[in-house]
Amino acid sequence: MPSEGFSRFRSPDAAAEGNPPSPGRGQAPRTLLSLLNRPADEVDRPALVVFRDGATESWSYAELRRMVGRLAAGLRAAGLRPEEPVALIAPNRPEWVAAYFAILGAGGLPVPIDPLMGDGDLGRVLPHSGCRRIFTTAGHAARLRRIDEGLARQFILFDEAKEEAPDVSSWQQLLAAEPAPLAELPPDRPASLLYTSGTTGVPKGVPLSHANFIANVDALAEEDLARSEDRVLLPLPLHHVYPFTVGLLTPLAIGATVVMPSGMAGPQILQALRQSGATIMIAVPRLLTAILTGITAQAAGRGRSQAMLFQLLLALSRWLLRRFGWRIGRRVFHRLHAELAPNLALLASGGARLEPETELTLGALGWEVLTGYGLTETAPILTFNPRGRARIGSAGLPVRGVELQIARAPHGAPDKEDGEILARGPNVFSGYWNNPEANAGAFTPDGWFRTGDLGHFDRDGYLYLVGRVKEMVVLASGKNVLPEDVEKAYLESPYFKEVGVLERNGQLVGLIVPDIDALRDKGTGRAETLLRDEVEAVSRRLPPYQRLSGYAVTRQPLPRTPIGKLRRHLLAEMYTAAVEGREAPTAEEPSEADKELLESPLGKAVWEWLEGRFPGRTLTLDTSPQLDLGMDSLEWVSLGLEMQARFGIELTEEAIARVVTLRDLLQEVEKAKAVSAGKAAEGRGPAQALTPEQERWLRPLGPGLLLLSFLLYGLNWLAMHLLFRLEVRGRERLPQSGRVIFAPNHTSYLDPFALSAALPWRLLRRTYWAGAVDVMFTTRAKRLFSRLSHVFPVDPYRGTSTSIAYGTAVLGEEKGLVWFPEGRRSPTGDLLPFLPGIGVLVQRTKAPVVPVRIEGSFEALPVSGRWPRLRRIRVTFGHPLGPEKLVREDGEAADAPGAIARSIQDAVAALAPERRREAPPD
Repeated sequence: MPSEGFSRFRSPDAAAEGNPPSPGRGQAPRTLLSLLNRPADEVDRPALVVFRDGATESWSYAELRRMVGRLAAGLRAAGLRPEEPVALIAPNRPEWVAAYFAILGAGGLPVPIDPLMGDGDLGRVLPHSGCRRIFTTAGHAARLRRIDEGLARQFILFDEAKEEAPDVSSWQQLLAAEPAPLAELPPDRPASLLYTSGTTGVPKGVPLSHANFIANVDALAEEDLARSEDRVLLPLPLHHVYPFTVGLLTPLAIGATVVMPSGMAGPQILQALRQSGATIMIAVPRLLTAILTGITAQAAGRGRSQAMLFQLLLALSRWLLRRFGWRIGRRVFHRLHAELAPNLALLASGGARLEPETELTLGALGWEVLTGYGLTETAPILTFNPRGRARIGSAGLPVRGVELQIARAPHGAPDKEDGEILARGPNVFSGYWNNPEANAGAFTPDGWFRTGDLGHFDRDGYLYLVGRVKEMVVLASGKNVLPEDVEKAYLESPYFKEVGVLERNGQLVGLIVPDIDALRDKGTGRAETLLRDEVEAVSRRLPPYQRLSGYAVTRQPLPRTPIGKLRRHLLAEMYTAAVEGREAPTAEEPSEADKELLESPLGKAVWEWLEGRFPGRTLTLDTSPQLDLGMDSLEWVSLGLEMQARFGIELTEEAIARVVTLRDLLQEVEKAKAVSAGKAAEGRGPAQALTPEQERWLRPLGPGLLLLSFLLYGLNWLAMHLLFRLEVRGRERLPQSGRVIFAPNHTSYLDPFALSAALPWRLLRRTYWAGAVDVMFTTRAKRLFSRLSHVFPVDPYRGTSTSIAYGTAVLGEEKGLVWFPEGRRSPTGDLLPFLPGIGVLVQRTKAPVVPVRIEGSFEALPVSGRWPRLRRIRVTFGHPLGPEKLVREDGEAADAPGAIARSIQDAVAALAPERRREAPPD
């Protein structure tokens, strides 16, 4: 293998090639069973402290050792064969630990399996591993029978069986009266058969020997990750090699105490932290990020002055830590530590990359944060940030006995300094279980393990990771993109809870999980529009090859491994299902508050009405009217009018803006006051819904402003005709007087200018447009331009009823109104579905609609463009559609607005040239 393509680093005391590594602190254990042996004066020290059923349970080293011996004797008596694989499929519990060591002690091979593994993967893993005996729980046993009916299994339950069955027994039934001597095993014997998380495909079996594990345990013990007096909180699943080695084996090797919370939820972890006196927590980035989010939210909730003081102290602590390495956070934020976890000093993070900002902030708050890197195949630690020498943002230095090198691959890595990380050492496995095809590509010809990760070293030998080789996306342009980099950029938006990036037809697309709470706090009735604007805003900050060409919104959490890694091979099907609307809604058991909403007389009546209004749709309280039912902002007006007529309630614009789910809708309904008969009898016209401040935007222009408006029209007319060679067709079809709605397609910011130049001045001077307050009204110059152009202000997110009020007021005065029915610019230039909102407007005003087709503006200035190109633009006016053609006799039906919108869309589509749908050539 040529050496010039590599950079190599090894641990400072790495063994010379061919020599065994130096022993760890004290006498290094040679098999995992020796971890249970403690000196006589330490056997009564607690090995496991467990929180469950509202109580705390403690197992000493002596009790654990005796339980392992009794269970091992029982397994032998039950006929367990040497090296027979035995599965462990259950959440963390002390019996899991005892069963693992007992399987080893009886001569068998433990096979820890993720209890949350999907049915498909589980159906492949069980036959592949060859397990006939399974330690599990009653609930999982029923599922396993269904998945694998053809193979006989013996289920050994950690809990009580709900019904008797010949293939089920309790683990306690296997306990012998007295412990038997544990098996004497060679160090190269497999100690675990683990299965990879399957982030990119089918899980692969990874046999790890006693020697593999012991090499890692000794190396970590030498790094003083924990001491015998420590209590190590382990909230992560033991079936994963990182918490198993770092959180269980290493503490047992040095005589520390392992603390298991009653579950992985936040309150359960906090309870265990406080009550156990834990000094160390084994964590993954998602858990640490959640903790940090909770801390900042708590600080923000203590009042403005307290929040500002917290941020100032945190900024100072961050600067001192980054600049000088000083840790003042524990003293400065002593109250926080006292409330959260008084004894917690160290946070170990692994399983995925921890964002440097998160690492720095947690360090500034007073905790020492140590990160590392490894894989299931390396038992798992390859690099680790030593105490006192941690380098923020890095994966650390190679641990003792490990050698790493970087295989330069400029053609495959986004940066020429990055390459695939290769590893070798006593902790590296020897090959996959019964998988010669995978083994063929797992190692280089001279025995280095290919990790599949991309990274580089700094000059001091610290490793920095950038992504996975297999996850890299190669675009049609030939550009190489790491999805994690793109996901990180889009996740800067507060309205995106999760983002998964994948490739479709040579381009990047995204699967977005919105943050419903953030949308609700924003107060928007147009969640879909807000999400789209956020995507566009982030895209403008990225280089073109990293921008999403499309995206789909899903309410389902993205598929992840138990430690938080995206299972990317599942994103494609999930994306397709979201695009096609095939996602099945998930209904959780309603809370007591939810039951009160659904069972109240008004709530029950509204819910039954909603089910009838959306036939064929499965509604839950978490259903989003905007994201799941496709309601646009104007449909809310129709919905509000129906609710007012049917139930006598009126939802204000502010109330509608707070509705993101049907639960929110029912809550707002309960708070809404009934509309009095007197108010209903007032019969206020549309114009009366506007305030005097709003009405001034509809007042006729005075002589001076009218002259400026005409000059502005002339300049725009010249620019569009000279620069863009504007062509206008069908001008003779325009009505000469009366109310009229212009309904053009929308592909570019040039569309309003093209349409303005296409309309005759006598018609344009009495035509009005809607303009976003955050775009057209932010400066004095923009407000003057809007006044001269007859643009009235509408909040794009909360202005539902206001926009209707403006529109009906304009049409009520026999004037013209420009309404873009697609609701946004088309990202491809193709016609988007017309939103039903225009149907609501036609229903209320009975105004005729002129369909308008604008061509060429997309080529001149598309959504992704920054500067216009000189391309010919054509505007074609269709024949006016009278209200008698749009509003049917059943115009009050629920689907009438949608039917009207589709009719208008058909008319606009018919204006396209038959031979081509794009603008004519230059």
